[in-house]
Amino acid sequence: MKEKVDDMNVSPSKRIYKSIIPDYHFELGLCELIDNAIDNWIFEGKQQALEVLIDLDYDQGVIYVKDNSGGIRKEDMALVVSPGYSRSSNHDELIGIFGVGSKRAAVALAEDIRISSRHGADETFQVQYGEEWIKDLDNWALELYRVDSIDPGTTLIELSRLRERLEEEDEDELRHHLSCTYALFLEDGNFNLLLNEKKIEPKNFEKWSYPPGFEPRRYVGDVEFKTGETVKFEIIGGLTQSKEPSGGEYGAYFYCNNRLISRAYKGEEVGFKIARIGRPHNAASLARTIIKLHGSPDMMPWNSSKSQIDTKHPTFKEIITHVEKVLVTYATMSKRWSTGGGWDEHVFKYSTGEIKTESIDKLNSTTRIRTPVIPRNRIRKYSDQIKFNNKQLGRDKPWTKGAYEGIIAVQELPRLKLDQNNRLSLIILDHTLEIAFKDYLIHEKQIQMSDNDLQKLMRNRPSVHARVKKMVNLKKGTWERIEYYYQLRCDLIHKKSSADIRDDDLQIFRETVEYILTELMRINFAKQ
Repeated sequence: MKEKVDDMNVSPSKRIYKSIIPDYHFELGLCELIDNAIDNWIFEGKQQALEVLIDLDYDQGVIYVKDNSGGIRKEDMALVVSPGYSRSSNHDELIGIFGVGSKRAAVALAEDIRISSRHGADETFQVQYGEEWIKDLDNWALELYRVDSIDPGTTLIELSRLRERLEEEDEDELRHHLSCTYALFLEDGNFNLLLNEKKIEPKNFEKWSYPPGFEPRRYVGDVEFKTGETVKFEIIGGLTQSKEPSGGEYGAYFYCNNRLISRAYKGEEVGFKIARIGRPHNAASLARTIIKLHGSPDMMPWNSSKSQIDTKHPTFKEIITHVEKVLVTYATMSKRWSTGGGWDEHVFKYSTGEIKTESIDKLNSTTRIRTPVIPRNRIRKYSDQIKFNNKQLGRDKPWTKGAYEGIIAVQELPRLKLDQNNRLSLIILDHTLEIAFKDYLIHEKQIQMSDNDLQKLMRNRPSVHARVKKMVNLKKGTWERIEYYYQLRCDLIHKKSSADIRDDDLQIFRETVEYILTELMRINFAKQ
């Protein structure tokens, strides 16, 4: 049975305007107005270079946004006010849906809104509304005025009684945000964006290094969907050319239809998780992946305000496996080369080269793409690493072998699980240091003395310390630690009661001995 019982009123409530306000901040709202100008410019066929002028009147608290995108037709003026209305278009690569973002942004930014527009050489029309009209829940009528002409093809938006106070000290931050967000448009040469009469310059994040085997890689092609929709993609990954502190500017950068949506994204989806890149860390800060997507607005993986990537969007799901693979590859090499001056040696000195490109006809989540092969990271045992570090030194100065092998012995001794490990280690360290002092005097400084004189000197340890102290400058506190641990060793050997050797004492003494051996003989104790 089917029987009509009533008609329902499903017209929207003006409360929808109020619900918009918490979702927008100043930068977000301003960008929506710029997006609308760009979309109208594209819709009107890009008749001339687009220019968007933003004027922030800090004294009066007024925002002016003026563009020459072509103007709004009289019949379309309602689109910039009424919720639920938008202009349909089959044009790909728009940033949004005309009329949706502008009405949200205007209401979120200000209580009084005035929009004047002249489509081509037509008459100029103006619509004005504000907080009082929004509060009148039953009145949907809004007057459209014919006003004095403005420049042909121009739209002027005036926002007053702002919901958020304009602060002049925030202008540099806003300028930087705009230069990043619209960089690809600004680089094209057909778009000028001015803030308080000063031109916004593009901020580009594609500054690459070209280390052999790990040059930047570009992957281009199409993602095709069962619905018949196609999204063009470009994924570029590499290591950046920068010695400056990253400030967190690493990770994934998502551009949708030339607009930056997400910058330096470090979510788990792109690999920042255990068993892949790991948690965000400065060691990975040279790794960057740029993702550029082009297609209809519905196929762009952005949220409604274009401030974040929608990780549940079908397009995101098709590309994310490949984004992660590329970013993980370069982050792994960034981390591997991050120690011991490795970036200078392996990355930064390769400042020129070519980006390698791979074309992919139809990309989906299971497509295989070729990334640089990460070499196996062979981790040497400590003993092998120290021998490797000092291989040439040992050949040139054979007396250094006993010094670094003494440290190796202390490193390996705990494997025997002896109860007196710390006592034996302390004796080895002190013995290593004593012999190192002798070798320093005889071989490094080439002090001339007879065997008898040398034996006499070495029988008096304080005299040895005094002799060496005159020839080498060690950091403050080093000699005090040498004396302390020498006395601890003497107590251990010559007194009835055995001294207690704590773990932290042994660690400090070992670090002291390694430091002295490095200063006296240039022994390298780096672990990798």
